[in-house]
Amino acid sequence: MVNTNAPFGFRSFGHQDGSAPTMGLERKFILSSDTNLYFTGDVVSNSSASPGYLSVYNGSSLAAIPCGVFAGCEYYSATVQRMVFSPYFPASVGSSNPVTAWVISDPQMQFIVQASSAGLGSSTVGYNVNVLTSQSSLGNTLNGQSAMVITSSQISASSSLPFRIVDVYSNFAPPGVNGVDNSSAYNIMVVVPNNWARINTTAVTT
Repeated sequence: MVNTNAPFGFRSFGHQDGSAPTMGLERKFILSSDTNLYFTGDVVSNSSASPGYLSVYNGSSLAAIPCGVFAGCEYYSATVQRMVFSPYFPASVGSSNPVTAWVISDPQMQFIVQASSAGLGSSTVGYNVNVLTSQSSLGNTLNGQSAMVITSSQISASSSLPFRIVDVYSNFAPPGVNGVDNSSAYNIMVVVPNNWARINTTAVTT
């Protein structure tokens, strides 16, 4: 069955060693005045412009490396006059208080993610891959789901790329499920962190 273009960002898929995916979340912060949208499944990094806060990973070779995958946030809503939990950050929430963000930063966590275009077969396992960050603002504001994908055209041995391909999803999912046709575009791959803050020896500079 030909795959459907239905990105969902980076979704946790258990640890590489097979242990229970407890998916421990690290607490981070977003500036309440941040104009970016953050969706569950988005790759995020530590901001170099505002140290101590998050930014949406922009994928460039000059960008801060990823620190994890966004998994929701908590902020004060002036509309309902209380703290709310949201699967996405709607940008500029109008409060001077920092927004608490939850991030999957475990470098041993595997993720499933859709490819941007050309199908990626088992021959790409072991290669590193980049993120198509132009999708970062296209998430679903109804359910908070990310639209980020991996870039089919940016696969190489480069150590600077943020993820490593470790398997094809078709080895786990039953036939007929979207994303298991490795011969067509938009198939789903299993990836792990490669160049991430918790496993990178170079510190963040401002």
